[in-house]
Amino acid sequence: MQHPIMNKSHQYTSEELHQLHAVLYDITSEMMRVCDHLGLRYFIIGGTAIGAYYWQSILPWDDDIDIGMPRCDYERFLREAPAVLRSEYYLQSPLSEEHTPFWFAKIRKNGTLFAEHDFKDIDMHQGIFVDVFPFDKIPRRAWLEKLQYEALGFFNACFIGKELWQWRHCGRCQVDVPRERGFAACLITRIVNALLPKRAIYGTIRWIQTWFNHTRADRLKNIVTTNDIVDANDVKNTQQVEFGPLMVAAPKNLLDYLETHYPHLRKDIPDEMKVNHRPDELKFG
Repeated sequence: MQHPIMNKSHQYTSEELHQLHAVLYDITSEMMRVCDHLGLRYFIIGGTAIGAYYWQSILPWDDDIDIGMPRCDYERFLREAPAVLRSEYYLQSPLSEEHTPFWFAKIRKNGTLFAEHDFKDIDMHQGIFVDVFPFDKIPRRAWLEKLQYEALGFFNACFIGKELWQWRHCGRCQVDVPRERGFAACLITRIVNALLPKRAIYGTIRWIQTWFNHTRADRLKNIVTTNDIVDANDVKNTQQVEFGPLMVAAPKNLLDYLETHYPHLRKDIPDEMKVNHRPDELKFG
């Protein structure tokens, strides 16, 4: 049996990363099978897309995979995937797990453990995971986009705060290094959390994300980020790219997407920028 990693500052060995990447490819393969079965669109994003572009695999130091879906496909995935996923996998979302601090979905592998330091004490499935994010339309007007981003950021903090208080004000901080946030914002978060149940906050997050989906806007965004933006046509007509043992869907103009998200995109990333989740405890089953 694999020995667990217990040290937060642990640096992965090459063997640990090799085993972890094998599980991540396995989860991604199952996600692809479900999407094919249900006729759903998906595309790789973020660091996963960088890995596919430069290395044709997971980034050598990375420990997760990020997937995007247009909103309509994401909603169907949440509703229908649990009945299609094989028994080795679990779809974690606010619809399936009461105490998750994540408003987005994670596909977790049963029988594994990836206990991240800040979240390890939360009563939820803590298996190795692949993240799945919805992408929604955003307006061309910068001030409207900023308003949407700021509103979502506030309610995302409320959602996380239901399970984990991350700030030094208005409560006992439950993380080692408090996140930067002013007293007024913390106080308003406490008031909102006292008045609204978690499910209502989740509904508000979804409402904010979909503000502009009825418009003719031609850009999609993972709203919680500042610049994870993709042209709608590039995910309507994706391309297949090599990704380790898999061929996965990527935005049609992958380099355009990456340069929008990462203005200083480069392959020779400095060591100090090679960050990962580094769990306190890791088991492969």
